[in-house]
Amino acid sequence: MAQTQIDVHACTQQGNAYNCDRSSLEALLQTAKTISIQVPLHDTASLKQLQRLATALGKTVQPESADLTFVLAKPEQDGVYFGPSDRKLATLLIYYKASPSNPGQLIWAESYSGQPDTPWPTAAHAVIEQFRKNAKRS
Repeated sequence: MAQTQIDVHACTQQGNAYNCDRSSLEALLQTAKTISIQVPLHDTASLKQLQRLATALGKTVQPESADLTFVLAKPEQDGVYFGPSDRKLATLLIYYKASPSNPGQLIWAESYSGQPDTPWPTAAHAVIEQFRKNAKRS
């Protein structure tokens, strides 16, 4: 990271939702040089999409111990489904200063919700594109 001092605010969890500080995310996206990426096992399509996103953000992708870590996760489905478009299908979590031995600080959680029968590749693509659009506004 550059020698810029950034006031990092980690996300707080309330129930199954996260409250994150957009200004921390924006500052870290501006100063970060490297991003590592984690996706579900054998999900090469999502890996490639996140690599393209990192490149579009002007970042270098490296395997681990990067300034930021993007984790694409499939939320566990629990409970009863009650009707249209209310299920969290994919979440993009962004951590600051994560390493193999330290999970780092969660600074952003972007989720995509929809119908439970939505295929994973569709949900993964949707959350990545949703984040891309939101990051452009920064």
